[in-house]
Parts: sequence; structure tokens; C-alpha cells
Amino acid sequence: MSYSKKIKIPYMLCDRYENLSLRNLVSIMGDVSLTHSYILDKDLDKQKYRWIVYSWDIELINPVTYNQEIEVTTHIVDINKFYAHRNVEVSFKGELVARAYGVFLLIDVDRMRPIKMSPNHNEANEKEELIYEKPDLTYKKDFENTKEIMIRYTDIDSNFHVNNAVYFDYIYDLCKLNTKDIKFLNIVYKNEIRNKDSVIGEYTTYDNVTDYRLRSSEDDKIYTYGKIIRNV
Repeated sequence: MSYSKKIKIPYMLCDRYENLSLRNLVSIMGDVSLTHSYILDKDLDKQKYRWIVYSWDIELINPVTYNQEIEVTTHIVDINKFYAHRNVEVSFKGELVARAYGVFLLIDVDRMRPIKMSPNHNEANEKEELIYEKPDLTYKKDFENTKEIMIRYTDIDSNFHVNNAVYFDYIYDLCKLNTKDIKFLNIVYKNEIRNKDSVIGEYTTYDNVTDYRLRSSEDDKIYTYGKIIRNV
């Protein structure tokens, strides 16, 4: 069973070019996906268990702009122990403008540890047809550019770590990106950023591709990494 939601894009969610920012697009896709999960998992104890995002692979086909009404549709394509795999499609007037493959992780809130899904949970989350396949990516390990990124007080969410959407602000600032320049973006949330004043951002660009990561300045722990493909 798929789930859809229509959203009219307000000016406040757009960048300087009046395009829906990638941060806000991802927030919308995540919100629709999580809403669907909680509809399917209606008996889930939300005080004890919570879905979090593990990774996104996002293809941007056409920009979403101010005042457009988009329709966001999601469904589950795979369930694998701790993970739910989803496709998300974004359309405007029936035309596809973006699509994504998202991986979500179910965690125990008190222990902040992944938990294995029960048979009842797997039954509730029925798998549907794969529409957009997650690409097989490799990443550079050597980075040409480095920058210290300060953690703002307002970056911290109700889980007391840096909100997943804020990572896009860090990446945009680090790599000097605009949404209109991006064809594809991959991000993997490896570890949470918690109790930190700053992190180290690193990236390298070759052809029309940028590989990046955020890491600790103290012990080289990797918080997130990914790949960006720019429009030529």
C-alpha cells in the first residue's frame, strides 16, 4: 500500500533562486515516509520505538519552485531485519520531478540501539514493486578540501543530536552548492553528531562529481559521507 500527500511549497522553504531547497525536499520526503510507517505500524509503541533515516539516494529531475503544489508518494520495497527500504516519488501536475531510495532504521529510544523487526511488523509492512533502484556507489578516500564546521545551538533537535536535515546546510556550505546545480545526491548517516562544538568537513571534486564526509576532529569518527553529481 502506497501513501501520498499533496503539499503547496511556501516561499520560506525555498532558496535564493526560489527553488525548494534540498534540505526541505528531504524533510518533506522523510515526513511523508515516517507518517506512512506509523500508519502501517499503528500498534507500535512510539514512546519506546522510533524510525530514523539511515540513508538517501535522490535523483533531481526538474526543480520544484515556489508556489507549486507537489504530490509526494512513498511505498516500501524491502524489509531486512533492522531496515525498511522505501521508494519516494515527487510529481508536479503528473510529471515526475524527483525520486529517491530511502533506508530507514527502527531503534529502541531508551537504548538508542537498532532493534530487529518482529514477524508481525514485517507482515504490516508489505513490500511493493521497486520503481527506483539504489545505485551501487564507491567513494573517494582522499580529500582535497577541509573546513571546520561549527555546530549551532539551533541545529540540535528533540533527540539531542544534530537534526538530519541540518546536514544539508553543512554540505551546501562546505561544497558551495545550490539546489539547481545538483542532479543526484547520496547521503549515509553513519553516526550521530552529539555533544560536539564542531566537526570537520572534507570534500574532493572530480569531473562533475563531489565526494564528501563529515568527521570528528578528535578521533576521526565518521558522522556522514556521500556523493553529489552536478548538472553539466
